[in-house]
Amino acid sequence: MPALVFKIRNDLKDLAGVAIATTEFLHSNGASPEVIFAANLAIEEMVSNTIKYAYSDGFEHQIEIRLLLGANALEIEICDDGCPFDPRTYPAPPPSADRDKREAGGLGIHFVRNILDSFSYVRREGENVVKLTKRL
Repeated sequence: MPALVFKIRNDLKDLAGVAIATTEFLHSNGASPEVIFAANLAIEEMVSNTIKYAYSDGFEHQIEIRLLLGANALEIEICDDGCPFDPRTYPAPPPSADRDKREAGGLGIHFVRNILDSFSYVRREGENVVKLTKRL
């Protein structure tokens, strides 16, 4: 099974390289545009939230991203040593009759839940481990 593993710093500037590497890896292994879009959206949302909210010490940290492309599904695993946070417990956004008045932000985890097929979390050996799956 084709796999891609890389580490980035907890710096939003590193996300551009993640999108490029993810797209190239998935495209070169025959993934559909829908799968490529879903993977990039999920990684962008989950990792940017980690960078913005998981660290309060001001130090550089590493975030590891693993992609495993199987015959029937893409598995994405994101590991970080930030403060414990189970994104599955993040509340769904309230329905809003007027989208123009809704505050910006807060929808990323909601999008990830809806665009992927499975979403799991575990705290293991001081790390947050989020596993995401998208059927091919």
